[in-house]
Amino acid sequence: MNSEKPSSSKSRSGFSLVEVTLALGIVGMAILSLVGILGATFQQADEIMQTNRALSAATRLIGAFDNPRSIVKFDSNGFNTNPPSKFSTAASTVSNFELIYNEFQSNGTVWFYVYDRKISTPIQEFTQVDGVSTYNIYSNPTVTEVALASESPILNPKVANARNIVGNPIRVKVTLSKLLVGQRPAIDQITFEPTVGTWNGTSISPTTGSGVPSSGLPAVKFYALAYLPLVAEFYPHDWTDVTTTTPPAQTPVLVQTIIISR
Repeated sequence: MNSEKPSSSKSRSGFSLVEVTLALGIVGMAILSLVGILGATFQQADEIMQTNRALSAATRLIGAFDNPRSIVKFDSNGFNTNPPSKFSTAASTVSNFELIYNEFQSNGTVWFYVYDRKISTPIQEFTQVDGVSTYNIYSNPTVTEVALASESPILNPKVANARNIVGNPIRVKVTLSKLLVGQRPAIDQITFEPTVGTWNGTSISPTTGSGVPSSGLPAVKFYALAYLPLVAEFYPHDWTDVTTTTPPAQTPVLVQTIIISR
């Protein structure tokens, strides 16, 4: 009689628990690596976007320094008020350089806001409810403005919304450059030549007589240099007050030296 010898090995299907656990571990490590790469990529993309916004703000700020009468201020309702006091002189005898110079003469640090806003005008057929007009802000052009922070209220979300600001504003800290240190920026009133006094960072030392205050720069008519070097630091605006003596510590997105010529 013929008999079949049973096979010593049995066929099996599926994976063992050890194999599944090992596969899940490999997939998990791959996902974690991918998440880390994506996180770094998103961070770099955000830094690039902030830098590009700061570069655009720098271009607009330089343009505002070339025409300081274009610098604005606004009230707590987001409306334009009278031009900033030191930039509002309309006399043709006052140069643009003098307007900017006077702002930094006694105050070595000046804060500005730079932002994009929609210029809204009433639509042709609009409704008025309780004295409130409907405005069409979506089809109107966007302009970039520079505002003087010291003569404007805190630029908070409420003011930004009332002013139709698009995106996040940039705030700029502008200070006198250290390029002035060691320079002779004062004119002797008798010889009309640069005096021996040199700039030490806060004032001219030694004191050079009338027209040169104990701190700050001399009056513009006694200023010897043909240029005013400034340093602009650009920060993303976090809706806090930048006019306080101790603004929140931040790392600037962009630092740029701006030379204002006479």
